[in-house]
Amino acid sequence: MLKLKLRERRFPELSYANAHQPVLTRWFIHSVEGLSGRDRFAVLYDFWRRQVVPTGDRVFSRMLELIDVKVHNAVQWPPAALPDTPLVIVANHPFGIGDGIAVLSLVEQLGRPFRVMIHKDLLRIREMEPYSLPIDFSETKEALKNNMAVRHEAVRLLKEGVTIVVFPAGGVATAPKGFGRAIDLPWKMFPAKLIQDAKASVIPMYFSGQNGRLFHLVSGPMNMAERDNRVAKFIGKASLTLRTSLLIREFARLSGKAIEV
Repeated sequence: MLKLKLRERRFPELSYANAHQPVLTRWFIHSVEGLSGRDRFAVLYDFWRRQVVPTGDRVFSRMLELIDVKVHNAVQWPPAALPDTPLVIVANHPFGIGDGIAVLSLVEQLGRPFRVMIHKDLLRIREMEPYSLPIDFSETKEALKNNMAVRHEAVRLLKEGVTIVVFPAGGVATAPKGFGRAIDLPWKMFPAKLIQDAKASVIPMYFSGQNGRLFHLVSGPMNMAERDNRVAKFIGKASLTLRTSLLIREFARLSGKAIEV
């Protein structure tokens, strides 16, 4: 039987493929990411982690400069005055990687410590650890226990003056049936409970724009992965694989452009 062997890649953390996926799935994701310019980002990442991160200065703003992405804010930023309360920043999630870096580049301008709630798998990028609170989106008892602990930690940090950044959708916005305007996935209750528990003020951020048409077309059947029917489940999983493999492509499309907030 023919075995598919994956070649070693530098900085494997810069990929949406992971060891829990079937080999063919990982190979496909690696292939699409490679065609999307992942190797260029690996070079920039290496420079960023060695030359920028150790300084602790404008870490995420300088990341955007390296990849040639600007952020245009429609209102004064940073605000002239911040509320004298715990602070949560809530944002929509139209692009995936791009808006994640953009919001952190804005938050670091506030001049106060911050953390972002992100998918636990993204902590494979070790440089993100000091800025992150990992959320587990699997619906297991262990995940629920972990997320409850993270919420308690977030409340504690908020009361100590740490700003918390949240993407309530927990996933990238998608156009219904592949066409039209992309909309956020249903927002989770987690952020609302966090804000309530900490008695926090909220600064909302809205990022304009959306990913390319191909991303939305392949995302259409992804919910079929939850069905019991084997064919539907296969189609749904294939859709999720395609969607995931295109996230670096969508990030690359932002290079040389501006993200509007």
